[in-house]
Amino acid sequence: MADIAVQVALVVAEKAIIFLYHKLKPSRTHNVHDDFQNAKKCLERMRAYLRDYSASSSSSSDLEVLQTRVKEIQNIAYEIEDVLDTFMLKVPHQFHSNRLSEKFHDFVHDHDPSVQKAGREFSSAIKNIIDNKLNFLSALDKIHQVLRRDQEGQPSSSTAGMGDNHSPHRFLEEEEMKGFEKPKQKLIKQLVEGDNSRLLTIISLVGPGGSGKTTLLKNVFKNKRVQGFFDCHAWIDVPRDLCDSKRRELLLNMLSKFDPKVKREGPDHHEDPEEQLGVLLEQKRFVLVLDNVWSKQDLGGIVNAIPNGLPGSKVIITSRKSDVASGRAKPPAHIHDLSNLLSKEDARSLFYKKAFPENREGKCPPELKEWADKILKRCEGLPFAISAVGTLLATKQSTPLEWKKLHDSLVPNLPIISQILQPSYEDLPSHLKTCFLYFSMFPEDYSISRGRLIRLWVAEGFVMPEKSIGRPEKSIEEVAEGYLKELIGRNLVHASTMEVDGRVVRSCRVLNLVLEFIISKVENFIIVSCDENSGCGSPGEKIRRLSIHNVSMANLSRYRDLSCIRTLLVCGQTSSLSELLNTFTFLKVLDLQGVPLEDFPSYVVGLTLLRYLCPRETNVRTVPKSIKKLGFLETLDLKQTKVTKLPAQIYALHNLRHLLVYCYDVPNYVTFGAARGVKVSVGNIAALCCIQKLSLITVKNNRKIISDLGELKGLRKLGLTDLERKDGRDLCRSIQKMQKLSTLDVRSTSEEEFLDLDHEEFPPNYLQRLYLKGRLERLPKWISQLHSVAKIGLKWSKLNANESPLEALQALPNLMELDLVCYYTGEKLEFKKDTFKELKILHIEQFDQLNTMVVQNGAMPKLKKLIDYVQMSEFGVTSTRH
Repeated sequence: MADIAVQVALVVAEKAIIFLYHKLKPSRTHNVHDDFQNAKKCLERMRAYLRDYSASSSSSSDLEVLQTRVKEIQNIAYEIEDVLDTFMLKVPHQFHSNRLSEKFHDFVHDHDPSVQKAGREFSSAIKNIIDNKLNFLSALDKIHQVLRRDQEGQPSSSTAGMGDNHSPHRFLEEEEMKGFEKPKQKLIKQLVEGDNSRLLTIISLVGPGGSGKTTLLKNVFKNKRVQGFFDCHAWIDVPRDLCDSKRRELLLNMLSKFDPKVKREGPDHHEDPEEQLGVLLEQKRFVLVLDNVWSKQDLGGIVNAIPNGLPGSKVIITSRKSDVASGRAKPPAHIHDLSNLLSKEDARSLFYKKAFPENREGKCPPELKEWADKILKRCEGLPFAISAVGTLLATKQSTPLEWKKLHDSLVPNLPIISQILQPSYEDLPSHLKTCFLYFSMFPEDYSISRGRLIRLWVAEGFVMPEKSIGRPEKSIEEVAEGYLKELIGRNLVHASTMEVDGRVVRSCRVLNLVLEFIISKVENFIIVSCDENSGCGSPGEKIRRLSIHNVSMANLSRYRDLSCIRTLLVCGQTSSLSELLNTFTFLKVLDLQGVPLEDFPSYVVGLTLLRYLCPRETNVRTVPKSIKKLGFLETLDLKQTKVTKLPAQIYALHNLRHLLVYCYDVPNYVTFGAARGVKVSVGNIAALCCIQKLSLITVKNNRKIISDLGELKGLRKLGLTDLERKDGRDLCRSIQKMQKLSTLDVRSTSEEEFLDLDHEEFPPNYLQRLYLKGRLERLPKWISQLHSVAKIGLKWSKLNANESPLEALQALPNLMELDLVCYYTGEKLEFKKDTFKELKILHIEQFDQLNTMVVQNGAMPKLKKLIDYVQMSEFGVTSTRH
């Protein structure tokens, strides 16, 4: 965890340096600025050592020396983080929207004795660390050079046994390929039939570790039809980090596999293996298996070294990464995704066969069925886990007690699970490793929304800005979303639900066995406490992140030092929260979603460094004026609370990026007044210069806010309610300035109030979701220009029967979901030929006058779901319902 500690400390240092630059005059605090830079440089050096240490497999004594320093590096990184945060706590950090008051504050600030004292204390603490605790850095410089050399010329450790059976795959035998019959037959057919192209055909299998990719492929590879179809065959296990020396060794090994008569030469042999492969394979029909490919670059380096061969030659790859699998395999039919895992029936059949090998009928004794189901639930369809657990249980007494013991601690009892997952974990860069381990904060079977997870990662400091030349700069949230996509693409994180486009994740989780594996890795990076005794190991060790599930915090504080906690996530009931929270001086993330709170916790406003505050789904009713003290706050999530008004002091939160405050009061979302907005006091909303999401704000009694919103040019999500017809022009002017806006949700004061939005000539280019709730005289002309929009909801529009209700919508190139409620007062709705080409979901409700709906051939060709509550059958019109 040392690399994570260093990474987080670096983020803190970077933020502190920026804070110093803007809030303290460099000329007056020259030494403090220098000391911050020195701390940052030390952290960067330690990060470099750790990166090389994790990448090296050297067994030299130098590596052992570095290994003994890893824990020390972690503790020093934490100590530097503590010093940085202590300084930030002691320096006043008021933010000002008025330039005159800011200048006056700066003058006082520069002469404030407390600022000077904090600077001296910080410099002294940093110098003490550098002088007395980092004296081993010079010795590590030499080790750093050794590790670099080791990585450059390391021989491959995996090529010697290429094609051999590895222990992780020993559990699935040929006759036990449950659930793989269809992909097996499809693979065999693709290998031996058709395809006379001169180009080399590439087929890929992708899925998480243990999903059965290698097992399935070995079964296919040994098939008599496959063996007889090709002139020569080779199976190669591809090592990670395929440097030039490893690549040469791999090609030499491939040469000997294709033709055992070829003499295997040493790595210094002068002949080029690429040329030899070209001569050998050019006039042959061959099949090559590349098992466990880790990167597109590695795959390209291997495939480019071999000839096309005769028509029908094939290369088959397996990979845990989706981007590797799809990079070269064309068409999509040649990509076999095994991430869906086994069905319940196939999983049970495989498990019983392994657990009861002497029972030919594959039946489970009645007294064990309950624990069998619980164990299978934890395995979640992973073939290797099901087989491994069943094999182990076959050696134990068949009693409920024995099965319960194994169920309660699967990963410690089955080292094979860690062996399968470890390579994927080691392949993660440090920033993804940190984000992956963060899933240990959440309970088993828990799916977290994409937005909440991303906001947490950002608040934790796990996400670093990406600098791109010649391209629009990504927001920090977009960078974090890229992290999540990569973890899902590596098949380490499971997408629980997807947006309608099938590309964007709505919620996600890690499989139960993966969660156990993560928990075994987090050490004191994260402590998870699910009962009175769990999470209490290593007495005296300082906790940085704490996740508690239905546990009293008072009991935890008896065993562990909680004074340095940066993150607290509470799930379910807990006690002693208020007594301890006011002692968490360094707390930056506080997630209380669903906790039974009746009032806004008064102690929260004393947590100066807080960046993330989430009392979502609580009974909190008010937000205190003292919220202004949380000057570093980035997320305030008040969704599904009873808050109806925000104080004017909210405008003092200049770092706020996400203000989420709406609540649904009724279970039926189709009801006009289902969503309740929140009043915001009159003030300078332009002061919220960092805001990304602002929803759902009522403009009642604060019409000025509509025109002021135009100052929030970086806004990406905007939700407003209680609009009147007269507000339309000002709103359109404001929206036109928000070129990054992706979601717009506007609602009128009542079902009969009109929304007048036909004033905007150039809508935001990146608008992806549009929700209009209120009467419309006609659809705004700019709707037909929304070429990026994927979702549109039009409710209570009550368009006149003389209007063309679908004309502006039918040609939108990326529209996938259309939600129409009380939208049209005409009698006929017609979907014309070749329109709505991408539409997947159509919802039609409360079309009281409608008696005819026509869908011409070719309209909505991709429609998967039709939600129809129109009751058109009364008019003799047949309507499909799903």
